[in-house]
Amino acid sequence: MARRPGNLPVDLSSFVGRAEELAKGLARLAKGGLMTVTGPAGVGKSRTALRLAARLGRRFGDGVWRAELSGTADPAAALAEALGLGGPASAPEIAAALRARRLLVVLDTCEHLLGEVSELAGALLRGAPGVAVMVTGRRRLGLPGERVLELRPLPLTAAVRLFEDRAMAADPGFALTPAAGPVVAEICARLDGLPLAIELAAARARSLSARDLLEGLRDRLSLLTGVSRAALPRHRDLRAAVEWSRALCDDEQRRLWTLLSALPGPFDLEDARRACGAGFAAERVAPVLTELAEGSIVLREPEGRHRMLEAYREVGLEPSGERWRPAVPQPLRGEGRIPRPRQAGRMARPVGGALSVRELQVAELITEGLSNPEIAVRLDIAKRTVDAHVRNILTKGGLASRTQVAAWVAESDYQPSK
Repeated sequence: MARRPGNLPVDLSSFVGRAEELAKGLARLAKGGLMTVTGPAGVGKSRTALRLAARLGRRFGDGVWRAELSGTADPAAALAEALGLGGPASAPEIAAALRARRLLVVLDTCEHLLGEVSELAGALLRGAPGVAVMVTGRRRLGLPGERVLELRPLPLTAAVRLFEDRAMAADPGFALTPAAGPVVAEICARLDGLPLAIELAAARARSLSARDLLEGLRDRLSLLTGVSRAALPRHRDLRAAVEWSRALCDDEQRRLWTLLSALPGPFDLEDARRACGAGFAAERVAPVLTELAEGSIVLREPEGRHRMLEAYREVGLEPSGERWRPAVPQPLRGEGRIPRPRQAGRMARPVGGALSVRELQVAELITEGLSNPEIAVRLDIAKRTVDAHVRNILTKGGLASRTQVAAWVAESDYQPSK
């Protein structure tokens, strides 16, 4: 089988959760354009983007090409090298070289180069109509037509499942027993459902029990260091991941970050103003708080409230000399539903082999948001045939809606049709 063109890295670990986000991302990039994957440090932006890119690869005849930008000041040069264009090139020159090609460009880690990446993405979209662009960063680019896929911390079930998966990789004897399950759920809640923090904690399972690990989270930034061999420092150290965000802030943003870190839970604008007191101009609290939210340093909550993840609070308090005290953990989405211990060979739904080739094709087109009549036109078959295929997919997968079909396709590991 011929290998598709592109340079996506091989993912050696399983991908857990994010079915809903993957389905949304597939639909939003189905027709090309620009999409930015945003979220706080350690939430899994790069992993999710690469998973999406792998799923989307079959739609781009000239492949998927990724440029990792955290170590460069010149995104155009990094992309030219990734594409093998034979040397540094400007954004318009890259667009001209790609004018007749159909491919997906992934610009990974862009928050420190917003202006340069905006220029590059804009040039590609204007000058190369067959090119789609996916960007990862802690804030959006702000370009016209940009679609945003915001990643939030994992819900409880996915967080516990991720811990279990990574703990079993570190220690094959690990088991999510009825006794360990609630402790692991508490660990995941204390870590705010952040995938990076959960993976780093789970790697300690080879030397610490779940109970000991939970106790060790009193000093989380020290505990979650030096347990990963990831290529990038921000992927192997929770402190480094958060301090990368702090380094990108200006003095005013860092000062408000420190003041808000004293708040041990969700807060609104008035809470923020009271926390600042005379240490910050009252009229500047709202605009700078908005900037921190845009940079994923604080998370927006319903009803005009915000909250800061615990790792951000701990790093934010350090300049003040005030000791960090953990807040009461905020319930993760789906709180109370701890997954059952994993059983070998068991999956939540049938794998792709349970569907026929044509049913898989129909399922893939559902992820693109196509209606049954549109699928019939695309596949050159009768609408009633599509209707029958959709009924079979729902029945075989134990699914209740097209949204669930799209989520299952996004999360499953079958090989898409060529």
